[in-house]
Amino acid sequence: MKTDIDRHIEKHLKNNEFKIYFDRAEAKRKIAQKVAVLRKANHLTQTELAREVGTRQQVISRLENPTDNRLPSLDFLNKIARALNKRLVLSLE
Repeated sequence: MKTDIDRHIEKHLKNNEFKIYFDRAEAKRKIAQKVAVLRKANHLTQTELAREVGTRQQVISRLENPTDNRLPSLDFLNKIARALNKRLVLSLE
């Protein structure tokens, strides 16, 4: 059963500009969540992961923050993946 918010989003997703921003926010949320889950599964602090990829803890914190609208570069995501013993996989759907 759809909630009021589901119906509201569904209605606005018909607007191309809204859909672009919505999809971008959803991608950022998924990246943030995945990095945080993998970092914790590897028993790393944000500081330790930052050290592994050659950046500062604040950068990792921003990356894991789904409300920060900056998208990381593919190069940076690849560094994160390697530090977490993973490989970066992209998908076009």
